[in-house]
Formats: sequence, C-alpha cells, structure tokens
Amino acid sequence: MMNKRLKAGLIRLYKDNQKMRFTLGTLTLVFICILLLITATFSEININIGDYIKFGYVPQIPVLLFIAALLAPEWALITVILYIILGLTPWFPVFALGGGPSYILQYNFGYILAYIFSVIICSHKFKNKPSFEDIILGVLYGVLIIHIIGIIYMAILALIKHESFEFIFNWIYYQSIIKLLFDIVISFVTVLIAMVLRKILWVVFA
Repeated sequence: MMNKRLKAGLIRLYKDNQKMRFTLGTLTLVFICILLLITATFSEININIGDYIKFGYVPQIPVLLFIAALLAPEWALITVILYIILGLTPWFPVFALGGGPSYILQYNFGYILAYIFSVIICSHKFKNKPSFEDIILGVLYGVLIIHIIGIIYMAILALIKHESFEFIFNWIYYQSIIKLLFDIVISFVTVLIAMVLRKILWVVFA
C-alpha cells in the first residue's frame, strides 16, 4: 500500500498540467534530495594531480545539478530554498562551515546563494526530453552561474573587510579556478544519471 502511494506521488509530481501537491511521494523525494545536498557538503574527495594541484573536492555542485535534472523545476527550487533556510537557522549546521544567520558573512555563502539561480535555469533546460545540446548548456550555465556569483559575493565581502588582493586571488584560485573543470565534468555525469533515474521512476516531465 505504501509503495503504491509513493509511486502515485512520484508520477503525479511530474505529470503534465498537474498542480503542485505535497503528497507523500513529493515530500519523500524532496527530503531525499535535501539529504543528498547535506551529504555532499561533508563528503570530500582528495584530488592529486602532479605536484602542484592538490585539493579536497566537495561534490555539492554536481549533486545540485543532479537534483535539477531529476525534479520538476518548481520542486527543484523548493528543495534548494528549504536547504538554504535550514542552514540559516541556528539549529541545523548543514553548511560546510556551520550555519545560522551569521553565515551570510562567510565568504563561501555566495556560492550557496547562487544555487537558487542555477537550479532555476538548469531545471528548465533539463525538463521534457532535453537534447544533448540542452544538457551540455544546462551543465555549463549551472556551474558557471554558481562560480561567478560566488566569486562576486566573496570579492565584495573581502573588500568590505579590507582583505588584500592577494588573498582574494588565492581564494578564487583554490575555490573556483582549479575546481571548475571537475564541477563541469562530474555534473555532466550526474545529470545523465538523473535522466536515467527519472525514467526508471516512470516520470513524465511537463
């Protein structure tokens, strides 16, 4: 009985011309996606390329694009907004450096804020039956939006705090430049996985 209700909720989530409904299926899927974002935040992969490129890679951006490809646009947006609201409360430190209202003063908060804009654009690129070109563009737009907004937010905050230009450059290099290609490639893979998964779930996009 429970499986039938979940299946019905998932199908209803994506059906053409359906109104947004908080069914058991939709709530379950949104909850799982939020957990995926949180898990990705605290999952670090050590990348070592030669003697010069060594860093810990956090796969949160690929997971975000996975969600954008899996869920209908409105539900992907709701998932991201709920994740951000959760992290800004003083009770759920789901961001990389903790949480709470004061987190907006962290240099990396711009990247998190950019998730909203990224998921809006990507989810619309990925809906229906996207072409290979739509998938490529969706991944590129999604990743670049996050990094561009994240860099601008960090630079403004750093200038307000009177940080040196060397500090700003080094921060951009380690947080964006050396990770950009990994974000694009891994995001492309996760989006393809999401495309397959939504077919397995008998999902029909509007």
